[in-house]
Amino acid sequence: QLTGRPASIPLWSLGLWVSRSYYKTPEEAAAVAAKLRAHKIPCDVLTLDGRAAWQAETRFDFEWDPDRFPDPRAALSAIKAHNLRICVWEYPYVSVHSPLFIDLASRSYLLTNADHDPYVFAWDSTPGASPFGKVPTPLPESGIVDFTHPGAYVWWRDAHAKLFADGVDVIKTDFGEQMPDDAVAFNGDSGRRLHNVYPLLYNQCVHEATAKFRPDQAPLVWGRAGWTGSQRYPIQWGGDPQSDWEGLAASIRGGLSWGMSGVPYHSSDIGGFYGSQPLTAELYLRWLQASVFSSHIRVHGIGEREPWAFGPEIEAVCRKWLAFRYRLIPYLETVIKESARSGMPVMRAMPL
Repeated sequence: QLTGRPASIPLWSLGLWVSRSYYKTPEEAAAVAAKLRAHKIPCDVLTLDGRAAWQAETRFDFEWDPDRFPDPRAALSAIKAHNLRICVWEYPYVSVHSPLFIDLASRSYLLTNADHDPYVFAWDSTPGASPFGKVPTPLPESGIVDFTHPGAYVWWRDAHAKLFADGVDVIKTDFGEQMPDDAVAFNGDSGRRLHNVYPLLYNQCVHEATAKFRPDQAPLVWGRAGWTGSQRYPIQWGGDPQSDWEGLAASIRGGLSWGMSGVPYHSSDIGGFYGSQPLTAELYLRWLQASVFSSHIRVHGIGEREPWAFGPEIEAVCRKWLAFRYRLIPYLETVIKESARSGMPVMRAMPL
């Protein structure tokens, strides 16, 4: 009642989302789409993750990698020909190597430092401290979009128009957690005060962009960070768990806690994002089985995460459980309608 009832979501979002870090070319992604159909694996969404569509050196600036995506509409059409929706990745940081950085800085659309210069955020790449493990291509220094600035908010929202026109259906709003304490926002907030609310503003902005440019569907984002009120801008997933049994356990605990915070929707990276040991077939299968009972379900991580990656026996069991998931969708629809009215989550902790 205080922070808003949960928003509705499109029916297709309840199906399987398939992703990995990352499809190196659009042709590779289209081949995976074709293989999903050939192997009769039910699926509704394919995600082009962080390095799949953009140049890491200049991201994120809404510009497709010209070497791999000379014709973005044709590339996306080849994937969508397999009756799949397309999700693409973004984050609210603009590389200092992108022309967009200078453009937004000149408009005062980026957070600043105490001297009123654009705050340049450097990612921690120290061994043992980096959140990216051994993922290649360290991220460039970046400016941080200031969503407290009305002009910046509207600009970032409307900059999504061309992505949706190219055939994108939904945005993966990654990150949003990195907020230096000493950054200064347009509204006068320090980064320390802005930290928690920042991802709410970020996801709200992109959620509104989806509503504006895809009015044919209920809007949603695939968001990683959130705060009080994030149920108005679904959905959020527990980003980047480690690929071990504790990663699975923590994802379940996190999902239940998120539900008790008034948010009905939740997902996790099936199999975990990365880990010190290779992902085992048993862990992948158990994670998928557990995720069948979440509101949303996605396979994702470094390297192959499609069911065939673990051999024909595991693939066959996964196909059986995914078929069960699709049989549950009418039930999920009923539960979600109740959630929108009452705030009760889809995946409920025992006290509820």
